Amino acid sequence: MSDILCRWLNLELGLSKVVEPHSFTKDFANGYLLGEVLSKHQLQDDFQHFSKNSTANAKLNNFTRLEPTLQLLGVPFDLSMAKAVMQGQQGAATRLLYQLYVLLQKKKRSGLTGAAMESMQPPANARLHRVENHIYTQRLRTVVRREVDEKLQKITQRFDKKGQGAHGRSVMAELQQEEKRRHLQEERRLQDIQKLQQARRKQQEMMECIQTAGVQIPKPPVSRSLRAPRKRQQHEAQHVHQQIAQFEKNRKRLSPASCGPAALSVQVTRAVSEDEMAQWNSEYVQKIRQRLEEDASAREQREKRRRRALIQQLHAHHAHEELVREEQLIGRLMRQSQQETRIAVQLMQIRQQKEVLRQNRILQQRQYEEQRLLDFQKALDREATVLQQTRMEQQDELRKERELHARLAAERAQLKTQKHSSVCRGILEQIVDLATKSGEYRLLTANVIPPKLLREWKELYFSGEPLYDVAEVELGAEQEKLHILNQQDYDEYTNMKGEWAWPEEEGESKAPPPNNDILGHVVARLRDIVYPPSPGDPPPQFPVFTLRACVLGKPCSGKTTCLTRISQVHGIHILSADALIQEALQAHQAGHQALESDPSPDSEEKTESRGADEQTQEEAESSAAADSGAVSKDPQPADLPKKDSETKRSLRAQYGVAVEKALKRGGAVPDELLIDIFIHAIWQVPEGQGWILDGFPTNVSQARLVEKALTGTDPEQAVRNRRNKKPNLAEDRNAPKAPPPPSPALHLAVLLQVSDEQAVDRAVHQSQQAREENAAPADDSGDTPPTEHTQQSAPPAGERTHIQHRLAEFQEAWPKLEKWFGEKQKILAKVAAEVDEDALFSSVEAVLFNAMNAARTGSQDPPHAEDKQAESPEVQSKPSGSESGGAAGQTTDSSLAAVEASSPTPGSAGWVYVDEPLPKEIPGYLAVYWDTVCSSYSSSVKAVMQNLRSERDLIIHHLYNIREDFQQYLQRPDLKQEFVSVWQRDYNSVPDNMRRDEETKTELHQRLDDLRERLWDICDKRKEEAWQKRAGVIEDGWLEDHTGLLINHYSTLMQVEVDRFQDTLLVLRDYYTGMYRSALPEAADFTCIPLLDIADDSGHQPDGSTVGRSPGPAPSERRTKSAGKKDTAEPEEKKKTKVVPLVGCRSPSADPSRLLQDIHHTALTAITNMASAEAQRLECEASEEQQVKRAHTDDAAATHSAKKKSAKKKGSPSPTKEVTPPPPLEETAEEVQRRTVRSRIRQEYSAALQHEEAAVRQRMELVRLHALATIQSVQHRAEHTHTDMKEWVDLRFSSEMKSIEQLAEVVKLHIESALRIPHELVLECTDFFIDGEMRVLSTPPPRPRPPPLEPTNDSTLTVLQLHGLHAQLRSIAPTGLVSSKELCELLQELTSLAMGSDALPEAWTNITDLQVQELVGVLVQDRGMVDWQQFLLSAAQPWPLPSQSRLLKTLKRFREMDPEARGVVTLDQYAQVELWFSSQRDAPVPEDPTEPLPYDRLANLKQFFFTLFADPDASPPVLDYLTMLLYLCCHPDPAQGFTSALSLVTQHKLQYTHPSPLLQSVLYMDGANEHEAEEEDDGVCDEGDGVSVDELLRVLNRGGPQVTSHHDKHTDTREDMKQDLVKVFKELGFDEEEKAPFSILSQHLFLQDLMEGSLQYLLADLHTVLQLQKSDGEPSVFTAS
Repeated sequence: MSDILCRWLNLELGLSKVVEPHSFTKDFANGYLLGEVLSKHQLQDDFQHFSKNSTANAKLNNFTRLEPTLQLLGVPFDLSMAKAVMQGQQGAATRLLYQLYVLLQKKKRSGLTGAAMESMQPPANARLHRVENHIYTQRLRTVVRREVDEKLQKITQRFDKKGQGAHGRSVMAELQQEEKRRHLQEERRLQDIQKLQQARRKQQEMMECIQTAGVQIPKPPVSRSLRAPRKRQQHEAQHVHQQIAQFEKNRKRLSPASCGPAALSVQVTRAVSEDEMAQWNSEYVQKIRQRLEEDASAREQREKRRRRALIQQLHAHHAHEELVREEQLIGRLMRQSQQETRIAVQLMQIRQQKEVLRQNRILQQRQYEEQRLLDFQKALDREATVLQQTRMEQQDELRKERELHARLAAERAQLKTQKHSSVCRGILEQIVDLATKSGEYRLLTANVIPPKLLREWKELYFSGEPLYDVAEVELGAEQEKLHILNQQDYDEYTNMKGEWAWPEEEGESKAPPPNNDILGHVVARLRDIVYPPSPGDPPPQFPVFTLRACVLGKPCSGKTTCLTRISQVHGIHILSADALIQEALQAHQAGHQALESDPSPDSEEKTESRGADEQTQEEAESSAAADSGAVSKDPQPADLPKKDSETKRSLRAQYGVAVEKALKRGGAVPDELLIDIFIHAIWQVPEGQGWILDGFPTNVSQARLVEKALTGTDPEQAVRNRRNKKPNLAEDRNAPKAPPPPSPALHLAVLLQVSDEQAVDRAVHQSQQAREENAAPADDSGDTPPTEHTQQSAPPAGERTHIQHRLAEFQEAWPKLEKWFGEKQKILAKVAAEVDEDALFSSVEAVLFNAMNAARTGSQDPPHAEDKQAESPEVQSKPSGSESGGAAGQTTDSSLAAVEASSPTPGSAGWVYVDEPLPKEIPGYLAVYWDTVCSSYSSSVKAVMQNLRSERDLIIHHLYNIREDFQQYLQRPDLKQEFVSVWQRDYNSVPDNMRRDEETKTELHQRLDDLRERLWDICDKRKEEAWQKRAGVIEDGWLEDHTGLLINHYSTLMQVEVDRFQDTLLVLRDYYTGMYRSALPEAADFTCIPLLDIADDSGHQPDGSTVGRSPGPAPSERRTKSAGKKDTAEPEEKKKTKVVPLVGCRSPSADPSRLLQDIHHTALTAITNMASAEAQRLECEASEEQQVKRAHTDDAAATHSAKKKSAKKKGSPSPTKEVTPPPPLEETAEEVQRRTVRSRIRQEYSAALQHEEAAVRQRMELVRLHALATIQSVQHRAEHTHTDMKEWVDLRFSSEMKSIEQLAEVVKLHIESALRIPHELVLECTDFFIDGEMRVLSTPPPRPRPPPLEPTNDSTLTVLQLHGLHAQLRSIAPTGLVSSKELCELLQELTSLAMGSDALPEAWTNITDLQVQELVGVLVQDRGMVDWQQFLLSAAQPWPLPSQSRLLKTLKRFREMDPEARGVVTLDQYAQVELWFSSQRDAPVPEDPTEPLPYDRLANLKQFFFTLFADPDASPPVLDYLTMLLYLCCHPDPAQGFTSALSLVTQHKLQYTHPSPLLQSVLYMDGANEHEAEEEDDGVCDEGDGVSVDELLRVLNRGGPQVTSHHDKHTDTREDMKQDLVKVFKELGFDEEEKAPFSILSQHLFLQDLMEGSLQYLLADLHTVLQLQKSDGEPSVFTAS
């Protein structure tokens, strides 16, 4: 019954609490669940007032409300029943629930509700029930105790218990006091008894002493000597009598007579046989013999005792005689004289006195010893008390230190948390700003954020700058934002990436223009001449040290202790800041003491001379320190003579003076002074030894100073150089590379890791040890001076008081130090220091040894390698430095020979640049001018980029604003609702009796038409106004103006490029011209690119600016300078401001693209003109040189002819000779060199100019393309906005018309029904409401059915899972064969990762690795390979197994679909072929449209078979249907599968019978093969012509030679298999070419073995394997549990 009730309550009713049979009394005691049961049956309407509590008030409330409902049901529920249920009596709640169950089931069958039952109840009974309910309520209140009373009772009981406990404790206290009193009395009584006993003992001792003092003469013991033999004889006599009695007793017991006459009478009466008589006689004789033996032994014993007694008597006689002789001797001795007796008495008395004195002395010594031990124990107690107090103070001090450390650690953690939270808050705010910015721009740009904006936000986000323009942000922060964005845009523009990448629409992307090496060389040479590089300071030459290291750690981490031991063991010098500062102070104090102790004149002179020497040395050292960066360097011993100890002491004393001054000021010792002290100490370390810094450096600044002092290089210099680097438009790639950074100054930096708590404990322990040593008495260390003792034992100053602050300082400074030593220098090693001293020493020693070995290995590199690298920049800078002098230098012959030998391209790697000397004024002028050009170019480009960004934001916001304004304009109120309200009021005013009149209906319809026409007119008017608004927005000219602004910005950018080209041209022209001319050519006017005139009549632009000058930099004015004149000699000319030409853009025919193209063409024309002018100038110079050379040649020829004529006139006639031509003009080497140099200058100049021209053309083309893309994007967005406005207008007014039609339909319905319109008709904008709440909408279309889902089975893979497994297997083994190991690993990975996913069924996810191997082992073929297609076929089960006839029919259908006999079909052809199973099933379609259609597994399996066997590499994929059918021939019996495949190949039905009938019957027991067996029985086997060897080979080699035989091991090749089959054919009497009947072949053992071993035709039942594994695994689980 309890189970029925539980099922009813938990399952049918579904109570809020699950009830159990054993908890009925507890669960239903408060009545809440009873009320819930009645509420479930709609009988308890006031169930919400029930309470779940178990208090008295809750029970009273619940059972008071239950009683009327139970009475209504007819449940006999009275006060006793309620009391029993509330008190939890056994069975009460069960009986009540059973009654409720029966009655509620009856009510449920009758179908009556609670109200119906109350109405059916007679009035009299209802009144009676009300009275009974009132009485029940009153009595229940009296029975159920109030909660206050229960609480009061509990309080009373609690206080009663407390009173009883107090009374018991008082009684026990009295008993304990009484027990203590009795115990004290007993102790006092025992003490009194002990005192009495001690008094008696003392009195007895005194009496004994008195007795012993007297002389007693001993008497002979006569009686004792006579009694002893008598007692011995009596004892022996008694022992003999006992033995005799025992013997007699044993004899009687063993004799036959002891049996008694009764026994003899029994024996006589028995019939005695002869055997018994013989036995009895023998026993009797045996007993007689035994008794005789006993008698003999008794006689012997008696004789022995007799002899023993005689011997004892003899001994007693001898003893008696001896006693007599002793008595006689004593009598003789006692008869001495009286004088001897007195002497004896006196001797005895003296002896007694001596003994008393000795005892007294012993007692006194014992008392002294006891007193001394007592005093010693008291001293020990005092020391223990003091030690305990000290220990308590130590613990208290340690506790305070730990509390302080915990508080400081908490504060640090809080600060760290606050810092971290502030950083996180800042990052989160930036993320929120980024998200809100993205959302804002999604609204502004219709969910399309430009990539450029995203890159800008990303850059600002990573830079930590705010995205929004906050009013509180300072001007510097806003400038920083602009700088970041400008720099980003400048980088993208110069590198042609991001927004400024080459457009893909223009074909092949172009890289940024390469660097102009010639221009870079020119600029580098000018800067080297103007700003010659200063030679760097040589690095300090320290001696070679075996180890340079530092040991860092928290205070009290064991640094000094460990390093002291290492110094003692290995001789490594330890340099500690405290020790070095103390030595400096001591040296300073010692110097003062020496001056005070030697006041003689000689000493004063020596002191003055020494002071002067020291002052000189200090000045020298200070100057050297100033030159090397405030770090002093001691002179090396090899460079300067060795100084005496006084000089060293004076330098150390100087440091002591500085330290004392710093300490007296109350501050710390400066880092520079500390570094000087350490460097001085390092100089004192002998060469070939090592040194370690103890606890230094303590921060990153000290580490940098140490690095600078030891290596001579500033680590931060490279960062400052990068920060202060000026912009340069041309880099010199041939410039000397910066030297690589030097290796770290230190070989190793060791960190001793220890926790803060351990450091605090060690600090407290050290302070206590120091206090104990200081408190020790001076007698223990009298030889040592107190100051020295204090200095050695006391801890460092502030070790205890400032331990927390030192820990805080270390924790604050260590992250930066760790980054310096660990990440930057990579020399950090960490050692755990929370170990004993020996372990720490071993660890640090090992680390130091490794560092020394590494340093020794690194020091074997070739020497002076760094010096050579450092000297290389100086060597390379010497030619430029020699040229800067302005002297007319000459080019070397070797360079000329190299130039003549090879003619490389100017600017290439083999080109030798022309570095002719320049006049003094030109380098300074050109270097400054080039810096101005670079900075002007950079600032101008950034200004243009900033303007473009501002214009982009302005356009985005403007388009968004016009969209929003237009939408607000469309939503403006109208007057349609007023007309509708008036019309409805007039309609409702028509009398009801007139509504059914046809004329009235016609009139009302006419009124409705008039209303509709009026509403349509309002809509048309509003639509016309919207079109006018849209046209006004389109024609306001804002887009054209800002498009003109964009064109002007891009024109400015082109102007910047033109200015850069012209400036570069001027610099190159002046540079190369100055090499061979003294006067420079005049500068041409700068070209100005026109801008668009977008100003109105007032001359103001749309954004409020005034058109004046070009937004780019003002064109530079240059003056012609001569090499020999100063700049001040020429009067300065006023710079003229050139007005930029303006082009009108307001004309209707002005196309932005055309305008931009014209501006670009103008810029290119200007560049071309400048380049061509320079080329013409160079050609003119070359032609002038040729003319000068020709003139010189003509002059030389004329001179030669004149000389010959004069010689003929003066000289005698000479024989006739041939006329020789005039000798050529011999040019000097200087002229040849000058002409060669000018030719090379022109080559360099032309190459540099061409490079710059190509670069500026590429950049200007990029600017043009970018401008066109930007303008087209703006126009496209504007057109899109205008299109959206048009669509909004159409949609708006179509919605309004639709709402008017809905209104007309509702009104027509009321008119035809002749009804009033009770609800208010509301026509609000585009919506039509009825009564302001119901909106009229069109019926939505039905939702589409969800796709069908395949239900999951225990071990069956779904089609989706098969597809996933197929994809993974094809990826790892495309050939179709996978090793068993790889397949096991794949399945193990899938089973381990498939928990909670749908990759495999649930049964597959619970198998172990061994079960996976067993599962794969079923399909393992030859050489451990598995055909995964066959594996997937086995895993896809269940699917219908085909018979031979069905396979042949399917093959026929495939061949009909393949008319060309290619052997393959496509997916469409495959879908038209029907397999042996039907893919369409007549499943019922669910009526609910939300439910999916039934899943057709066979149809999806057909699709999966195509995916499994198709060739994915073909396009489109094709399927070899014969191969697929051969795979589908697989069968649980491989022989049957082989037979089916052979029948498919031969296209004839074959039948194979197993040789064993039992095996054949077992195969057909499987239910899956029943239909096949039936079909095979019904069909007729037609073997045809038989089977050939080739057909057998084709079947066997479907997947390779994978068939085994019991007769042979393996058939590895097709040829071996063919030979075996030919042999079988010959054994059966057939030739190789003949076909043998399959019935005959199948009887051969070889072929039978071959067929039964055909694993490629085995269809393994994996589900059975999984079930067997699961059943095999269950017992192991139970046994394990």
